[in-house]
Amino acid sequence: MLGGLGPRVYFGAAGALGVVLVGVLVLVLVTGSGGGGGAAHAPRAALPPMGRAAATGPSPDSYSSSPSTQAYRTIAARTSDGAPLTEHELFPAEARTITTPDGRARPALRAKRLDRDCAAAVWGAATAGALRQGRCTQAGRATYADTRRGYAVSVTVFNLASAPDSDRVVQAIGDGRGAGFVLPLPAGSAQVDRFGQGYGMARGLAMGHYAVVAWAQRLDGKGDERDETLLSLLIEGGKAPSVLGRAARTSGGS
Repeated sequence: MLGGLGPRVYFGAAGALGVVLVGVLVLVLVTGSGGGGGAAHAPRAALPPMGRAAATGPSPDSYSSSPSTQAYRTIAARTSDGAPLTEHELFPAEARTITTPDGRARPALRAKRLDRDCAAAVWGAATAGALRQGRCTQAGRATYADTRRGYAVSVTVFNLASAPDSDRVVQAIGDGRGAGFVLPLPAGSAQVDRFGQGYGMARGLAMGHYAVVAWAQRLDGKGDERDETLLSLLIEGGKAPSVLGRAARTSGGS
């Protein structure tokens, strides 16, 4: 049970579990397919141009962030993990649903998009500027929703130059909240596209040279920081399979 645990304690415990999860994934994914293998000496590619971010957009009521850890040391720089993320990595068929451990919510994938222009995935000039400074080359976004149980999750993955860059980006996203944030991807449903209205919780994770932002809320806009299902969805949404897969494969080869 999560009762009695504040978000900071809960996320701290989840961070420790994330280290264990990467170790398990080494055994499971080291022989899997994907974009990480063979990219250790990829040539330095020209950065794609970044456009102008939207001037306005929604922000969550609550945000926390965590810097990268040694669990992601093998993907700490894009120079040693140079292959671009693919849609197959970002949105694998086996991860089309985010499920909470207690089964109270099972948001399914409703929309997905992979952009080379990272500014397309955020609003606010300062947020876009942090991505530009971090040499962002890709932004993958997904929207998940469980309309029967009334929950939705937005997950955004940024491909940055290094772990220090991803650390700065997840911190800057929090510092700029109210003047900039990630943009949830529309899902073509009036109920789901109310995402961003009402109470929401978000969490930014630096994972090597990637930054992952998970954002969860109830579709009715209600709730608060004590909502255990929202807390669980933040943890599960932050387990980006593309990033964990890269970390597992490179760890297995080190």
